[in-house]
Amino acid sequence: MECIVKFDVVYPHEIKSLRGLVFVDQDAMPGTEQLIGMFKDMSYQVTADPADPMRFLPAGASSTFEYIRIRELDTGEQKFTEDRDLKNLLSNLLPNQNRPI
Repeated sequence: MECIVKFDVVYPHEIKSLRGLVFVDQDAMPGTEQLIGMFKDMSYQVTADPADPMRFLPAGASSTFEYIRIRELDTGEQKFTEDRDLKNLLSNLLPNQNRPI
């Protein structure tokens, strides 16, 4: 089954909205290694951000982008979209310790 991955590549002075494709099993979402492989096929060398599962950081010293953020995973049946309003609300309710900036 196909999963369309919509993501933003954040550069110092611009943001590029792109899409990629990953093949997954029925009723499954892509794993971190599958997403890293998709980015590698698109010439983005990345590692997963341990603090945020939807964010990937550059792995090579010659990378010009700051990070990649996944906005949406769409398998046609299931759809994951990050709810930024909910995330902002929850971040204000959580204690200030160990909170990303």
